[in-house]
Amino acid sequence: MPTYDLACASCDTNFERFRQGFLRDEDRVCPDCGSHEINQRFTGFVTTRPTRTDASPTVTGFGGGGCCGGSCGCGH
Repeated sequence: MPTYDLACASCDTNFERFRQGFLRDEDRVCPDCGSHEINQRFTGFVTTRPTRTDASPTVTGFGGGGCCGGSCGCGH
């Protein structure tokens, strides 16, 4: 579920909203002062992917690394 990082322009409070899809008007209200002057902050995100723990050729379902997991033929 996406996390939206928001900041209140009135009182400088930073807060988050978890919303599947786009933010709604009711999400853009400061929890501290009730202001509707909310700005979206663009921050980084975290993603996870499986790691290969066994180098034997019997392990399947994991890419070979590189830019595309080794399946595009780019040589990485």
